[in-house]
Amino acid sequence: MRWLLVVLVALVSFRCTHAPEAPPASGAPSSEATAPAWPEPQPPQLRLPDSVRPVRYALDLTLLPAEPTYAGIVTIDVDVREPVHQVWLHAQDLQITHASVLTGGRTLEARAVTATEGRLGLLLPETLGAGQAQLTLAFIGRADRERSQGLYAVEEGGESYLYTFFEPIDARRAFPCFDEPGFKVPWRLRFTVKQEHVALANHAVVSEEPLPGGLKRVTFAESRPMPSYLVAFVVGPFDLVDGGPIGRAHVPLRFIVPRGRGAETAYAARVTPRIITLLEDFFDQTYPYEKLDVAVVPRFWGTMEHPGIVALGQPLTLIPPGEETPQRRKSYANIAIHELGHYWFGDVVTCQWWDDIWLNESLTSWLDQKITDRLEPGWLFELEGRSNSAAFAFETDSLTTSPPVRKPITTNDDIIGSFDNGTTYAKGAALLTMLEGWLGREGVRGMLRTWVREHAWGVATSEDFLATMSASLGPDAARVFRGYIDQPGVPRVSASAQCEAGKAPRLKLSQERYLPAGSGGSTARTWSIPVCVRAGRGKDVTRACTLLTGTTGELELPLPGCPSWFLLNADGTGYYRVGYSREQLAGLISAPRGTLTTAEQLAFLADVKAAVDRGDLPLGEALKLVPATAADPHRLVVQSGIRFVTGIHRELLPEEDRQRYLAWLRELYGPRARALGWTPRPGESDDVKQVRNLLVGYVASKGEAALSREADRLARAWLADRKSVNPETVWMALRVAAGNGDRALFDTMLAQARATKDRNERSRLLATLGAFRDPALVKEALALVTGDAFDVRDTSAILRTAFSTPESRALAWDFYKQHFDQLAGKLRSDELNGLIEMVGELCDENRRAEAEALLTPRVANIEGGPRSLSRALESIRLCIEADRRHQPGVREFLRARGKAGKKMASP
Repeated sequence: MRWLLVVLVALVSFRCTHAPEAPPASGAPSSEATAPAWPEPQPPQLRLPDSVRPVRYALDLTLLPAEPTYAGIVTIDVDVREPVHQVWLHAQDLQITHASVLTGGRTLEARAVTATEGRLGLLLPETLGAGQAQLTLAFIGRADRERSQGLYAVEEGGESYLYTFFEPIDARRAFPCFDEPGFKVPWRLRFTVKQEHVALANHAVVSEEPLPGGLKRVTFAESRPMPSYLVAFVVGPFDLVDGGPIGRAHVPLRFIVPRGRGAETAYAARVTPRIITLLEDFFDQTYPYEKLDVAVVPRFWGTMEHPGIVALGQPLTLIPPGEETPQRRKSYANIAIHELGHYWFGDVVTCQWWDDIWLNESLTSWLDQKITDRLEPGWLFELEGRSNSAAFAFETDSLTTSPPVRKPITTNDDIIGSFDNGTTYAKGAALLTMLEGWLGREGVRGMLRTWVREHAWGVATSEDFLATMSASLGPDAARVFRGYIDQPGVPRVSASAQCEAGKAPRLKLSQERYLPAGSGGSTARTWSIPVCVRAGRGKDVTRACTLLTGTTGELELPLPGCPSWFLLNADGTGYYRVGYSREQLAGLISAPRGTLTTAEQLAFLADVKAAVDRGDLPLGEALKLVPATAADPHRLVVQSGIRFVTGIHRELLPEEDRQRYLAWLRELYGPRARALGWTPRPGESDDVKQVRNLLVGYVASKGEAALSREADRLARAWLADRKSVNPETVWMALRVAAGNGDRALFDTMLAQARATKDRNERSRLLATLGAFRDPALVKEALALVTGDAFDVRDTSAILRTAFSTPESRALAWDFYKQHFDQLAGKLRSDELNGLIEMVGELCDENRRAEAEALLTPRVANIEGGPRSLSRALESIRLCIEADRRHQPGVREFLRARGKAGKKMASP
C-alpha cells in the first residue's frame, strides 16, 4: 500500500534526527561470524529496577484511524546508574521489529524478549556501562476496537477516530516505555497522519509539513515532565470549537469533537473558563500548561486528566441545545472540575508508585466537591457530595475485605485494584473533611497549597504528604491521618455522660471498630480520632473537641449542668460512626427544632442507619423516623430517609406485606410527588427540580397510578417527537413507563435504539430496555447484551438495569451465569470488576453459593477480580444476616400500620 511506503520514509527520517543509523529491522540482530553471548533473561518481579531510568522520550507514530495497525519508533534517553547486561521496560501486544542501544558513540544491537504482565527486556551482547545512553525501538501496534484501552479506535458517523486511555498501565499497549508513575520526564511527540485529519496531543503543535500520499507530519512541543500514563493524543476528522482565552495567563481553550457535534459544547464552553479561574484561586497558582484542549471522547470511562488535553466523555460534555438540565450541567461541571483539579493533584505533583494513587484521587475528590459548590452554590453540592461520598466510604470500609487507603502493591492485579472508589477516592476525601472540621478550612487549604509548591513537577509519596501536613498543621494532624490511611476500617465512638454536682459535666468516650451484624471481623482496633461534640441543656449549647487516642478518653463540656442531649459528631465532619443509647437517641430526637444543622441531621440519620446495620436497633423501630424525614423541607434529609426504606428487600416480603410496603411509600412521598408533577414550571430553582428527580419517578415506580399513567403518556410522546417532552424528566418517565411497558413500547424503543446516530441516546435507550418487567421482554432485552446488533460497551447497561430491578433479578442472574465468560472476553478489566461486584446485590444463600462457584475459578485471570469477588461475597453474607434480623420487625411494623389505618378509616 502506498501509505506504508510513505510511512517507512518518514520513520527513517525520524531515526536520522533522533538516533544513529542501525541495521534494518528484523526482529533479532543479524548473525555475525561469532554470535553474541546473550544473557539469560531475568525479568523484574513487578517494579522496574532503578538501574536504568528514562530521561527523555521522542515518540514517532504513523496514525491512520481506519487502518488496523500502526508503525512507530521510540527513542528514549536513559541514565544508566550501574552496569547492566539487560534493560527492562514495558511493552504489551506490540511487535518489536528492531531494538538498539547507543552508548559512548557505539550502537549495540539488542535482542528484545518479553515476559508476562507486559514486561519487555533488551538483552545486550556486552555490559552497558554507567552513564548516558539511548534506546531505540521500532515496533508495530494495533489499535484496540473492542475495549477502549490503550490506543483505541472508534467509528462514528462512518468515520474512524483514534483516542488514548493509558491509566494505569496501558501506555505499554501503545508503545514501549517505562510504564510506572515515578518515571516522570519530558516527551517529544511526532505523528504522521492524513492531511485532512486533526492531530492533537498534550502540548502545542510546533510544525506541520506535507508528505507525499496525502499525509502530513505533525510535531509537538516538548512536554513538561509527565509519566507515561498521562501521555495523550487524538487523531481523526474532528471539529475544533474555540472556547476563547482562559485563566490568568489567557491560554487558549478548545473542544475537540466528532464532526458536526460542536453546537453541543455550548454549556461546557460557558462554564469551563469559570472552573479554571476557581481552581487558580484555590491554589493561588496560574493554570500550569500553555493550552487546554478538551478531547470529547466517546464514552464516560474515557474521562482522564491528561495535561493540556483533558478527556471528558460525550455523555457529560455534549448537551444538545435546550437539554441543559440541572443534572446534566451538574455532571459536566463536577467531573470537569475533578479532572482539571488533577492538573495540580496528579499532574504537577504525581504519586511515585501506585500505592500512593490515593494522593491523586482522594485530594481531587475532596477538591471537586468544594469547587463545584463555589461554581453553583444553589446545587448544595459540597453538602450533598460530602454526605453521599462519606456514606459510600463508610459502607465500603465496613467490609473486612476492603483494603486501606494506602494499599500494598505487589502485582498488576493490585495496581488495578488500587483505584477503589470507596477507599482510594471517597474515604481519603472524607478524611480531609474531618481535618477541616477539626482544624479549620484555611489551615487545610494552606497545607495543600504548600504541598503542591514543594513538589511541583516531581513525584511524591505518602511520607512526603504527611511531612508537609505535620509542618503545616502540627504532628497530631499527621498522626491522625497516618492512622486512617494505613489501616482499614471505620471507628465507632460512643459516650456516656458523667455529671457530678459542682463540677462541669464530662463525657466518657470509647472507641472500637464498627462492623455490621454478621461480620467476621474483630472490633479490637484503635485510631487517633478528633472527636468534636455539640451538647445542650435548655438554651445553653456548647461545642468541644478532643483527640481520642486510646480505647477510652474523656471530654469536659462547658455547660452549667448535665446535657439533655449531645451529638458526638459536630458539623457531621468526623470519619467515625457514633453509637447512641436509646436514651441518647430520644434526647436528640426531642431536641428543639433547628438545634441540629442540616449537615448534623444527615450525620445523625446515617448513624441511626449504621446502628440498624450493626444490629443495635431493629429496622422496624428505625422506620418510625422516616415520616419526619419525608416531610422535611430539605431535599437531602428526604433522601436520607429514603435510604432506610430502600434497605427493605421487597421481593423477599410475603405478597401482602409487599403491598403494604408499597402503599406506605406512596402515602409518605406521594403527596409531594404529585404536587411537583412530571413537568417543570417556569422559574423553578434547580433545587426544586432535583426534588422532582428524587421523588416523582420513585413514587411512580411504586405504583402511584396517576403518575405512572402520565409517565407512559410522556414516554410515548417523546418517542414520537423528541421536542414534545421536557428533557429534565424524559428519561425518568421512560424508565417508569418501561417498568409497566408492553411489547409495543419495547419494540419502539428497540427500533429507535437501532436507528439513532447519537451514541448517548442509543446507550440510554438500551439501558432502559433492562427496566421492563415482563419476563419475555426481559429475556429479549438480555439477549441483546451478547448479540451482534450493538456494541457490548453499550448493551452491558441492560444487564445492570435488569439486575437492579427486583422483579427481573432472577432472570438477570440466570443470564449472568450463562454468559459471564462471553462478556469477560469483551470487556475491560474495570468493567469486569464492576460486573463481579454487581453480584453483591444478591441476598440469599443459594445464589451466594452459585456466585462463589461460578466466579472463583475465573477471577484469577481478571486484574482486580479476586478483591472484587471477596467484597461481593461478603456483601451477600451481610445482606442475608440483615434480612434474617430485620424482616420480622419490618413485617410487624407494616402490619401495625395497616391495622392503624383501618381503625382510622372506621366510622
